[in-house]
Order: sequence, then C-alpha cells, then structure tokens
Amino acid sequence: MADSINGRLGVTARFGATLPLNDDFISGTSDTDAGLAIGGGLIYGFSEHVAADVEVLHMPQLNVHANGVKSYEAAITDVALGVQFRFLTAHRVVPYFGFGPDFITGDLRHINGTGYDLDWTFGGHINLGFDWFITPGIAFTTDVRGVYAADGDIMRGSTKVSEYRPQWFQGTVGVRLMIPEKF
Repeated sequence: MADSINGRLGVTARFGATLPLNDDFISGTSDTDAGLAIGGGLIYGFSEHVAADVEVLHMPQLNVHANGVKSYEAAITDVALGVQFRFLTAHRVVPYFGFGPDFITGDLRHINGTGYDLDWTFGGHINLGFDWFITPGIAFTTDVRGVYAADGDIMRGSTKVSEYRPQWFQGTVGVRLMIPEKF
C-alpha cells in the first residue's frame, strides 16, 4: 500500500520537457522550440490528502526563431508554489492534482551575443501526476502541468525593448524522497 505523507517533509528531483503553448515568445515576432526542464523542490503533507509544495524548474535553453531562423536562446526559471490534493489507494500509486502561483524570470541571448533580461512576471499552474511508492520513503513521480503567466518585460539594461509571454505545457519524471515521521 502507498504510505501517507501526512506530517512528513519530502525532497523531489525531476526532469522532462517543456513545450511552449504560445510559441510566439517575443510578442508577434517569433516561434519557440520545445526544451529540457530540470529542477526540484520540497513537499510537506498537511494531511493524508493535502500537501503543499514549492518547486524551482529551470529551462536552460529554449531556441527562439524569427522568420524561420534561430535568432535567440531563452533560459527560463519558474518558481512554483502549489497545493496538492492526493488520493490514497490500496496500491502503491498515489494520484494527485494541484494548482498554485508561479513566478517566472530568465534571460534571452541573441546569437550575436547581445543579452537581454526577462523581468519577473507571475501567473499560475495546474498539474496532475502520481507518486509510485517503491518503499514508504522513496517514490518515483511523474507530473504534467500547464503554466500561464502575464506578459513580462524584456529589458536591455533599464530600457524595455519588448515583452514575452510565458505559457507552456510541461511533462516531468523524477524521484521523491520522504523523510520519516520518526527517526
């Protein structure tokens, strides 16, 4: 049977892929390829069915094309806070769904080396996933989420040069290590 995470703290590491939903990364001028997502975070179980998590996911390189030619590389960092609603089963698999706010930033590099900063913007996510407990303290985890955020500013120094629209679908797999209730 799956073990409850009630009153337990866990550490999660995950990797996967990010697929921009709005591939028009820079307002009206571009399209963006899918890219790698890596990161991790903490989870705490408030009861058998409710947990809170904080995760930092980083997309180190999203290729941005203008007029069909690779022109930029974007690196995005997403700090996500969330609430999970978990469903204990008679098996080792615990499905969950969740939602919460996201805080997003990054940088954008032109292929000629010119750098731009992506100002912080905020939005939210919804996610579905499951933990497959191998032992009461170790679980393989999978998560799919959709992220949508308000337009953020693209800055060169203190000058706004454009806006970006962070919206993506993300699928990740990883491992979750739960600290025992009692040592």
